[in-house]
Amino acid sequence: MFLIYIALFVGVWRCHLIGAINCFKCANVADPGQCGTLSTCAGDELCFMEKKLTGGLNVYYNLGCEKQLACDALGGGDTIVGKKRNMKTRPPEDRTKRDVTLCNKCCSTDNCNQLLCSDLEKPTDSVPASSDIYVRLVGGSNAYEGTVEVFFNGRWGSICDDNWTNNDAQVVCNMLGYQGNGAQAFGGGYFLPGQNVIWLTNVTCGGTEPSLYQCQHGQWGVTQCLHNKDAGIACSSVTPEDDVIFLLDTGFGGVIFRMNLRTMSFTPIPLSTLYSPESFDYDPSLGRIYFVDSRLLQIISMKFDGTDIRVIKQLDTTTRLDKIQIDPLNRMIFYSDDGNNLICSMNMDGSNFTQVIRSNLDNPRGIVLDPRSKTIFWTDWGAQPKIEAASYDGSNRRTLVNNNIKWPNGLAIDYDTNKLYFVDGGLGTIETITLQGTSRREIYKDAGAHLFSIDVFDEYLYYTDWNRDTLMRIRKDGSGQTVVGPPSFRELSDVRVQKYGKNLAGVTTPLPVHFDPSHVFVRMSGVGDATGGRVEIFANSQWGTICDDHWDDNDAKVVCHMMGFSRENAKATSQSNQGSGFGIISLDEVNCTGTENHIVDCGFGPQNWAVHDCTHNEDAGVICEAPEALHFQESNIDNFLVFCDVVSGLLIRMDLNTYSYTSIASNSSPNPVAITFDPNDKMIYFSEVYTGSSEIRSSNHRGSDIRTVGNSLIVGAVVDGLAVDKSRNLLFYTDAGNKRIVAMAPDGTGLRVVATNVDQPRGLALDKKAGVVYWTDWGVTPKIEKADYDGTNRQTITSTGLKYPNGIALDVAAGLLYFCDGGTQTIEVMNTDGSNRKVLYTDFGSHFFGITVTSKYIFYSDWNKFGIMRLNRDGTNQTPAGPESFRKINGLYAYESSYTQ
Repeated sequence: MFLIYIALFVGVWRCHLIGAINCFKCANVADPGQCGTLSTCAGDELCFMEKKLTGGLNVYYNLGCEKQLACDALGGGDTIVGKKRNMKTRPPEDRTKRDVTLCNKCCSTDNCNQLLCSDLEKPTDSVPASSDIYVRLVGGSNAYEGTVEVFFNGRWGSICDDNWTNNDAQVVCNMLGYQGNGAQAFGGGYFLPGQNVIWLTNVTCGGTEPSLYQCQHGQWGVTQCLHNKDAGIACSSVTPEDDVIFLLDTGFGGVIFRMNLRTMSFTPIPLSTLYSPESFDYDPSLGRIYFVDSRLLQIISMKFDGTDIRVIKQLDTTTRLDKIQIDPLNRMIFYSDDGNNLICSMNMDGSNFTQVIRSNLDNPRGIVLDPRSKTIFWTDWGAQPKIEAASYDGSNRRTLVNNNIKWPNGLAIDYDTNKLYFVDGGLGTIETITLQGTSRREIYKDAGAHLFSIDVFDEYLYYTDWNRDTLMRIRKDGSGQTVVGPPSFRELSDVRVQKYGKNLAGVTTPLPVHFDPSHVFVRMSGVGDATGGRVEIFANSQWGTICDDHWDDNDAKVVCHMMGFSRENAKATSQSNQGSGFGIISLDEVNCTGTENHIVDCGFGPQNWAVHDCTHNEDAGVICEAPEALHFQESNIDNFLVFCDVVSGLLIRMDLNTYSYTSIASNSSPNPVAITFDPNDKMIYFSEVYTGSSEIRSSNHRGSDIRTVGNSLIVGAVVDGLAVDKSRNLLFYTDAGNKRIVAMAPDGTGLRVVATNVDQPRGLALDKKAGVVYWTDWGVTPKIEKADYDGTNRQTITSTGLKYPNGIALDVAAGLLYFCDGGTQTIEVMNTDGSNRKVLYTDFGSHFFGITVTSKYIFYSDWNKFGIMRLNRDGTNQTPAGPESFRKINGLYAYESSYTQ
């Protein structure tokens, strides 16, 4: 029986001896660091070092290979492997008769034995895995603000705002990995009030402490405060995106967190509940996150702050998305499709879509790329689990692992050692092989784990385990397993460690991303009409004010130009003359010459963002037009968009060169829906829809002359569409309440019905040359119709494949009609007679409402987005136009003097 046990032990042991490793090999050397000879061990051997002391008290080292059985032994002979001064028996008194073994160690990764027993042995963890306390932000509108919560004694809790200052906020910002410059403290439960214990009160920091733990504070858990005094902060959003661990928790519905690599404090990246990421990757060259959403069947990209969301690819209903991986060097995206059993690729903008691997796949999952050789590696956890590799074009396909494997999940490449690491959720193992599939070794095993994702950083492997509520980490040799950060998660499904200058050159670029100047915008707020106000600047999802130190008319000229106004009459205001803001003060000591096209061209960058010595009593403002200028100056204001935000009730004019904007009306409008612009009299017309009635109003561009069109409300009307033809003195509107299309003079006189028996009319467009009106109808029988201005020649253009046709736009010169359908979730184009109809764009996460076109672009509103969206005229390159700072946009209208017909 004893021999049977021995045989079983040896059999099991041999199952793990899958490949050989390389080790340093030298004998009797005084300095192991000078050993440069390498040797390949046998399949049943590990790397080995012993440290010896001679009778003459000289130390020497032996390096090489040793049998794994010897390394695994816990006793026997004179030494115990891995122990210092490894002696089972006491040495004889005459030490000159024998050498004494001081150290005897083994290790299991390539070239790992050079410093095992030397005084130069690698120190303890260079990257910490735990901290005395952790902080996180909750309830903010972006990743840089929120109520501060502290993890202490196994629980999250808030901080009372007693004596809470900007110095305290600065320490919290630094703990999160943000710049401390300009940090702002908030009290009074300004953000989401907490629900757990209140841990601290009377926190007093100097601002330079590495942690709140080092600041003075009251006794933990002892306070008289309530949650209406919870402390919050706002950190500068222009900060290096460096030393970050990105985490995805599908247990919380697909929340992406950014955790500081050094402190393990973290904050969620706010994302609309519309999206449910299931896998992601990070592009460090542009600072963008790419993720897959299997509910919407989309591949989506966004900035690291959660803004600028773009649908890269809309996939069909047979798709079941699993993992995504990007190649920042060759600018490619790869993903696994478990529904169609495919591995596909595309360019970063979604073009050049290719099915790379489309046969002999069962359940493809994990993907990792080697941009150097343009090789893709993937796992397949189907009936015949395996790990495979192929070139980017699908050629040179080969199987790397296909035995002793159950549920291979995540993969990671160590580009320094050319090793591939993979986790097996079924066996609870982490293993490594070469990129050619040789030298397979199991480095870690936990039979109770469900391992899912893995990433390599420095000397560590970061991995996720669905049976744990924390991120985990081990060394590359399998030692030093530790928890990373606080236990705060449910089901971590992805992990990416981001450190600039680490890993493969070019994949991780040498300099961190801070912000994209093309996504920096300005707006005017506070006191004033649409031509002036307090200046606020947007960067990385955050609005901030500007300090008035040395703020002058040259600075105002640049801001007014960004708004589409003339530089000529721009005036600077100071000392919060147009109202005080709050939150971050983004800029100070602005020094423009007045000729720059953008304020970021005035010498500002990440190094001086939010660096100031100001308060909000010094907020800067501008006046772009004198009060007597009541109309547009056509040479100045052109190429703009007007639209309605129904939640704020604001009418907005956005410049289409810079996507900066101003509010037309300072007082909110109740439920604004339709909007249009007349280039002849420079007036904006918009509808306000109430319960049981509607009102049509007009305004100049300042918002200083708002009038009701006509004398009273239109009883029973629901005015969802407006269009004006001043050359014929006609204003058209749709009336869903009374089921008709109506025309009248712009002053409200001469009302006449153009069409009746229109079920649910919404969008309107005019062919002013031909005198034809087009409209959408989303009623029981959805359709798009047209008629002459007098109601004759009424025709149905199209009535198939429609559900909720909403916005409509006309290109008269091209003879094209564009429309969006909130039900089919498509944007389409066709000839004005209904022929040659085709889908330009599909978004399964959309609810399209309004649409307008310019010479180059399609602009549209989507009730599920927080900003204006833009497409090329052919439906490609979807991107937000301007900041995503709105709630629910209804109608919109673009004016471009060289194009608008």
